[in-house]
Amino acid sequence: MTELHRPRYVALFAAESRSLLALGRRTTELWRAERDDPGAGVELFRILHTLKGMAAALSFEELAGRVHEVETALGEVRDGTRPADLAWFRVIERELDTLATMCEVLIAAETGGGDAPAAPDSVQTDSEAIVRVEQGRLDALVADLGSLVTARQELERHAVGNIAPVARAAMSMARRLDAVQDRILQVRLAPLGEVLDRIPPMVRDLARQLGKEVTVEVQGEALEVDRGILSTLPDPLMHLLRNAVDHGLESPEVRRRAGKRLAGRISINARRERDSILLELSDDGAGIERERIAERERAAGRLDPGAMLSDDGLLAVLARPGFSTAEQVTDVSGRGVGLDVVLSRLHQVGASLSLTTVAGRGTAFTIRLPLRLGIVRALVTALGDERYVLPIAQVAELVAWQAEAAVRVDGRLMLTVREESLPVLDLRRLLLHRGAPPPSHRPVVVLEANGQRIALLADRVLGQVEAVVQPVDRLQGMPRWMVGAAILDDGHPAMMLDLASVV
Repeated sequence: MTELHRPRYVALFAAESRSLLALGRRTTELWRAERDDPGAGVELFRILHTLKGMAAALSFEELAGRVHEVETALGEVRDGTRPADLAWFRVIERELDTLATMCEVLIAAETGGGDAPAAPDSVQTDSEAIVRVEQGRLDALVADLGSLVTARQELERHAVGNIAPVARAAMSMARRLDAVQDRILQVRLAPLGEVLDRIPPMVRDLARQLGKEVTVEVQGEALEVDRGILSTLPDPLMHLLRNAVDHGLESPEVRRRAGKRLAGRISINARRERDSILLELSDDGAGIERERIAERERAAGRLDPGAMLSDDGLLAVLARPGFSTAEQVTDVSGRGVGLDVVLSRLHQVGASLSLTTVAGRGTAFTIRLPLRLGIVRALVTALGDERYVLPIAQVAELVAWQAEAAVRVDGRLMLTVREESLPVLDLRRLLLHRGAPPPSHRPVVVLEANGQRIALLADRVLGQVEAVVQPVDRLQGMPRWMVGAAILDDGHPAMMLDLASVV
């Protein structure tokens, strides 16, 4: 191999080693669950042998030697000279984590501390040419696309009722721009596995430092999101996972007394829901001490005597800057430490966070991620002269408001829509609108998210647009469901509301 071509092979090694080791971890987990399946051992041996060959080709002798040692340990089980018991699987998992660390160190040394470089030419994989493009160029391309979308909508507005040639030209441009938009946004997609595959080694290493046992389950790695969204995930995920291991999962002795299995479980599950990805991080630990936190809030006068904290209210308290429940400070102390940072980072890309916790059973954080950045199909609503846009993916239907059909149940206003009783949320009250009185006829937007539905009462619905959404600097007190701002084709500014956390 010449030095001229070495960067190309290092780039290939970086991609392939990460993919192989991620597959190796999943294969090991499957094998541990089905220990009578010989196919898992064969697959793991193939993975290690491939990695060893790649390391040897680049003269990574220490890495190749370490892989050979793991192959030897694997061979002992395949030959029947030692059992594939739990202790042996833990050794293999640690070795795979060590190999992953060694690979990253070698890649960083080759590239001066950065990620693997692009190969001088495109890389041919599975008959498809793959090229690397700088993130900044893709961002600029999407920004230009957003301007074109806004211009197209303005042209369509002016073309209504105009002479036929202008209307036809507007329709033709709209169709072609839709195709270009879809292709550009597809280019920016990347699998969640690029981030999720790195989680199990980090979690297991932290658990070992804390003297705890943990199993990690990851699902949905193949789902794709915008690269801009993907790049914001590592820090929020790190905060949530470190707190889950340190303060969510109990020690083995505490778990034994509680009748739980000694090894705690952390699950990362991604699934598609309409135009969003739901990324759930859950643990089977002790849960968050809701009543203890409520007592602190009552003592501080921020919660009425006797009132309880809902999951949404609990998240708001935990995410208050500087809030912590830790009795002693460690480098990962407090369930609430970093949640304000988590929310800030997620809101930058239009994502939201929700929380569910049950005492003694565990905690789950759900991150709702948009599939794409920048351009969102949205419903435009209005309160007086103010404009607000809602992701169309959350809109189930529109119905007319009939005050006489609404009833109060346990103090909450409910409306029956298609034989289903839905809680009513008045957008005026939610946004503390102090303008002119509402019109006599108001529409109801039925929103659906997280498996729940609500009836959102607005003043007017102005139609659908493709909103070019820009992130906003979050001022103190700004609700977390205000996730961005857009300029509509008529020049009006509009706030993007993602009410998934309210539903």
